[in-house]
Amino acid sequence: MDVALALALHQLATAQTWFGAVILVVAQAGILVLPIALLAVWLVASAPSDGRREAVVAGVASAMVAFAVGLILERILNRPRPFVELGFEPLFPHAQDSSFPSDHTLVGVALIGPMLWQAPKLGIWLLVWALLVGFARVAAGVHYPTDILGSAILALGLDTVVWVTTRPVRGWLNLHRWDGRRLRSQHARRPR
Repeated sequence: MDVALALALHQLATAQTWFGAVILVVAQAGILVLPIALLAVWLVASAPSDGRREAVVAGVASAMVAFAVGLILERILNRPRPFVELGFEPLFPHAQDSSFPSDHTLVGVALIGPMLWQAPKLGIWLLVWALLVGFARVAAGVHYPTDILGSAILALGLDTVVWVTTRPVRGWLNLHRWDGRRLRSQHARRPR
């Protein structure tokens, strides 16, 4: 089923010019939406009880761990990419390194995973986008569907570990104090 779905998505992307163009953009640049969204969250989050900044910090830490884990796994596992194993041309040039894990999915889901706990509605949308980027990479011919699903599950596991282990640091950072409006209002209340 893994091979059949990878071939079907790739054939659809190559048969429809407009679909192939959309897949190409999403597969290569779609991942950039995630850090841009988290930057917007950082700038908007302002209430002291708002845990979204805490989720951004934990997500960045998780993404760094995920990147390192991905480097290790791709050297150990060495799963051939679909375009190598099945003998077709991918939508864009790509190295013939290991198909699993998908770095885009692993790092992308790790980056936004903590948002699932702190702001579930936003977190779900970001997760859906990260998975769409992953499946665009399947349609481009550089991953199998199980690479994407396995990478997402691994990322959520790493998110959980990082979330638990960084709790003392996140508390110490007192992230809500970084809001300029709150600092200005506290400064204005001080007697001179």
